[in-house]
Amino acid sequence: MDVLQAAFDHRVLASVCFFATDIHTATLGKGKKDDTLIRVRNGDLGGKGELVMIFGKQDTHVPREGRDLIRKVLEDSGIPCSFLEVQAQHAFIRDESSKGRWDAALTRNLFGFMLEVFERTVVPDLGPRLTNQEAIDHVC
Repeated sequence: MDVLQAAFDHRVLASVCFFATDIHTATLGKGKKDDTLIRVRNGDLGGKGELVMIFGKQDTHVPREGRDLIRKVLEDSGIPCSFLEVQAQHAFIRDESSKGRWDAALTRNLFGFMLEVFERTVVPDLGPRLTNQEAIDHVC
């Protein structure tokens, strides 16, 4: 599941999406038509929390036209969103040895940005601490 799709869940207070692939082409997920942008246009993401979209400008999986479409749909729908485009390729936070796209400095800085978003939006609303005697709701 893509992080942007998870953001539709009412329990999610903030989402930070790194190089969200296939949203602009509506092909997210094997063998099915993706409706993520349609759902955003229909207002299904409104009031669900803060969203951050991070893309590399050299990402061949999400070219400029795709990034522009995603940004336009989010902004036109009034979603509280930060949209970052950095000088990097696709998967720059994880492809350390496989494809040579990893950028340690950029990853470190963007993880810091991600932590700021979560500390500001999620941490203040963690709810009461559970004790060992309380049952934990299974929500997966």
